Amino acid sequence: TPYAKLITQMFGKRLIVANATGCSSIWGGTAGWVPYTKDKATGKGVAWGNSLFEDNAEFGCGQFLAVKQRRIQLRDRVIAALAKCSGVMSAELRGGLEQWLEFSEDRALTEKIADGLVDLLKAEKDKAHEIAEVLRLADLLMKPSMWMFGGDGWANDIGYG
Repeated sequence: TPYAKLITQMFGKRLIVANATGCSSIWGGTAGWVPYTKDKATGKGVAWGNSLFEDNAEFGCGQFLAVKQRRIQLRDRVIAALAKCSGVMSAELRGGLEQWLEFSEDRALTEKIADGLVDLLKAEKDKAHEIAEVLRLADLLMKPSMWMFGGDGWANDIGYG
């Protein structure tokens, strides 16, 4: 349990967890005490998916590939918005999108950039379809940190066989 708490404190709202049902569900969600923390300012916390312990590696890999593909789509939408809508978007939004393109793989910088960009995208979404498309994928402006949790069952070490 201290490991889950530490990881959520380190990565917070950027954290996506693929959890293997079993021991890690018990120590990770005991009634009365939950190790997963949330950001006090935003109330956002860990995104957490659960899978059977036998297939958590595949489940976690699928989560990773899905996020990777959605971030590629987001990058394409940002490029399209900048190419087609620079004339209608504010200089602040244009600069933020350009900055995001430059640093889109930097977890710390995208966390700082994302918050301001989301507000700008919401304010300007009606100016062009391309801006609205970037907003639709805005949950991935901040590069996530992806983890897989599992217990002895996932490790095939439950004392039999």
